[in-house]
Amino acid sequence: MASLKNTFTRIATLMLLGLALAACSGGDDGSAGTAGATGPAGPPGPPGPSTGSGIPIGSTTNINIAVSTVAISAGGGAPVVSLTLTNDLEQGLKDLPAGDIRFALAQLSPGVDGGSSAWQSYVTRSSAGIADAQADAERGSAGSFVDNGDGTYQYTFANDLTAYPAGPVFDGTKTHRLGIEIRGQAPISSNGIIDFVPVGGAPLFERKIVDNDTCNACHDRLEFHGGPRTDVEYCVTCHNPSSIDGDTGNTVDMKRLIHNIHSSRADYQIVGFRGAVHDWTDLVWTQDIRNCTTCHEEDDLDTPQASNWRLVQNRAACGTCHYNDGDDANGEHDYMIENGEHPLGLVLTDDTQCVTCHGPAATVANGDVQVAKAHEISTQVASQRFQYNIVSVSNMTVGMTPTVEISVTNPLDGTSYDLLNDVEFTTCAGGASRLAVGIAWDTADYTNTGSGAGPAQPISLNPLACFGNPGATPVAGSPGVFSVTAGTAIPAGAIGTAAVTIDGHPAVDIGGVVNRIPVTNVVEYFGIDGATAVARREVVDIANCDNCHKELSLHGNNRTDNPQVCVTCHNPNATDVNRRNAPCTDTLGTDDTPIDFKFMIHAIHASGGIGAPYNVCGFGNSAHTFDFHTPGDVANCEGCHSQGTYFPVDPNVVLGTTVDSGADPSTPIDDTVISPNTAVCSACHVSSLAAEHMVQNGGDFSATKAADSTLISSGVETCGLCHGEGRTADVEVMHKVRDFPLN
Repeated sequence: MASLKNTFTRIATLMLLGLALAACSGGDDGSAGTAGATGPAGPPGPPGPSTGSGIPIGSTTNINIAVSTVAISAGGGAPVVSLTLTNDLEQGLKDLPAGDIRFALAQLSPGVDGGSSAWQSYVTRSSAGIADAQADAERGSAGSFVDNGDGTYQYTFANDLTAYPAGPVFDGTKTHRLGIEIRGQAPISSNGIIDFVPVGGAPLFERKIVDNDTCNACHDRLEFHGGPRTDVEYCVTCHNPSSIDGDTGNTVDMKRLIHNIHSSRADYQIVGFRGAVHDWTDLVWTQDIRNCTTCHEEDDLDTPQASNWRLVQNRAACGTCHYNDGDDANGEHDYMIENGEHPLGLVLTDDTQCVTCHGPAATVANGDVQVAKAHEISTQVASQRFQYNIVSVSNMTVGMTPTVEISVTNPLDGTSYDLLNDVEFTTCAGGASRLAVGIAWDTADYTNTGSGAGPAQPISLNPLACFGNPGATPVAGSPGVFSVTAGTAIPAGAIGTAAVTIDGHPAVDIGGVVNRIPVTNVVEYFGIDGATAVARREVVDIANCDNCHKELSLHGNNRTDNPQVCVTCHNPNATDVNRRNAPCTDTLGTDDTPIDFKFMIHAIHASGGIGAPYNVCGFGNSAHTFDFHTPGDVANCEGCHSQGTYFPVDPNVVLGTTVDSGADPSTPIDDTVISPNTAVCSACHVSSLAAEHMVQNGGDFSATKAADSTLISSGVETCGLCHGEGRTADVEVMHKVRDFPLN
């Protein structure tokens, strides 16, 4: 009772004091004092009451992750993460089991002794019995995971950050990154990345070097470790310099892992999930390994540190390509840069020495060993000095021999090359200099019937004075312009539009070695017999090809970066029959293979994935077998195609694909043919069930052709009824084209 009595006494006293103060209110009012400083933020409160407005997470086909806050108390207490999960309709998703979500947390530190900045994960795990060998993500079941029932969640890490045994020393002023993955549920659209500074404020120190767009340009969609790791910025939280593969001792640091894989390093292996051995020594990257800027895009605002490839020289990154492969005879990979062994007998003890020779302002060797300079591809630099031009065409008439006027100019200074005297076009030995003008018809679908170059090849004109050829004729009054006349007349039956092309390569001496320089091919269109010129349909964007290939130059650097030139030869009537001779036939047999672009490109890129190699005889009767896994997804039509150009075609307009040119390759009438849509689809869909489906819907694997190359078939393809745009089995929908990030 005494305690209660004292409480009443204190309350009464406070009431009297309040009355006394009120009685003074009519007196002099003092001015308000200045506001006091904001007090420190208190610890996060408990979750608010659930509204229950979320929908079950099992009902969605896609999960979006958004992290609102990550709170870490002073000194490195257990982080508290507030996040929201939604579907694509922005409805909250509830009922996620704690065991299905994982949280990665890493701290970023500046580079030491000239090296790169580096992430380091707080959470680690053992690998091959080595404790804390690899960075890891923490399962939601390890700490406290609270589901608010409306799509919002709160997770408190299992430990204070100071309690993780192999984590970095906590520094609340450094940049931190949190990322999330969800397993066992619908796919996630991102890894919920958030960069923050525990003491507050925006991160001022960053490491953003490569982003998803650069990778997805070739890979279409990054999905690793079973699918839920989709973001490069998430990958680096684990793939950092502190992580190794315990089985091999090899690093899994991102910069070294990715360089080692893409350079097919001979001694680099990783033992992955369930003991699976991963070896990339037979990987062939789709472009020159020196194309650093393919991945490191300095003009991308999302990657402000992309220039690190040339500004932060270090042994770890450079040593991934410049290593000792154990072969002293090949002149490549003869130094262990990463271990300090360097050309000229130099021994590197840290990375501070690298900038002297390889920095952006280095003058050693006249600056030629600056990183950017050393990685220049000399043939690509030289190609900037050449441009092919079709000036005019005359006599594009049946029964007449066309004359084509051309020039080759230097777009850097506007000058023209003398095709008959300049060394770039007169280095005939070994075919170093080559230039060809092609005439192909008809752009509705090329057949080239009657060209005299079989099967189905264009008329070819040689403007260079090599090997007894007289060369082109200078055009009077037009310096730098040369004319060349076809040796074959436009044949009877040729109608519509002809394509006139230029391909080939000048020869340039680079460092004492003569190089064939790839130059972008050109094409122009001209009506036959005065017809209105109609360009050939364009279904493939070279920019898409170059996402992977950077520069698509084939056939000895003759055919470069212009699919509209490729299709003049790789047309529906063409096979490799002219190359089906020994020694190719010793390996591949005597049956010819279609080289029609619409079949060939699909067959090549699908070959490894479907287990159906594409075999073809090439130049010099050489055998070529394509049996590889494309780095992208063959279902992504827009990886190559322009939007909307991959639906079924009209089988009355687009020609069928010749698979056997018959006894007389100069005529299509004895060809064995696959109907056009069936030819395309069967290049990837190779099962007997798929073939039966095609035949049931009018497809034909044993059709023939009339003299004008039109199809003679037992049926009529009806593919468009189901697979056309907006139809029940729309190709775009069935291939999930819109699901790929860059489409």
